Amino acid sequence: MELRALRYFVTVADELHFGRAAERLHIAQPAVSRRIAALERELGVRLLDRSPRRVRLTEAGRRVLAAAREALAAVDRVRVAARECAGVMRIGTGAGQFTARLERGIDALRERPRDSTSCSSTCR
Repeated sequence: MELRALRYFVTVADELHFGRAAERLHIAQPAVSRRIAALERELGVRLLDRSPRRVRLTEAGRRVLAAAREALAAVDRVRVAARECAGVMRIGTGAGQFTARLERGIDALRERPRDSTSCSSTCR
């Protein structure tokens, strides 16, 4: 199961309209329809009742929507956790001997393997 399919489904469920969901996702409407249909086949249930006039969640769609929101929130938490210790450091210098020494130091830091324990100990 792809996260993209879950995102598309959640967006369609929020909008209850494939066209508006596609606009929000910045993709073509047929791509959203195909992805939702594939998700339904994969799960073996209908998630949405479609008619020319409206789109409604089925009972299974309501259950899957709650689980999909939880899954996407968990993915967001994983991304945040991965970036907690990441940061950007900008150093500015003028020309001279110090610049060459600084560049060698930065190169040495880049070559050093990352130690996950050092990140966790400095982030606490």
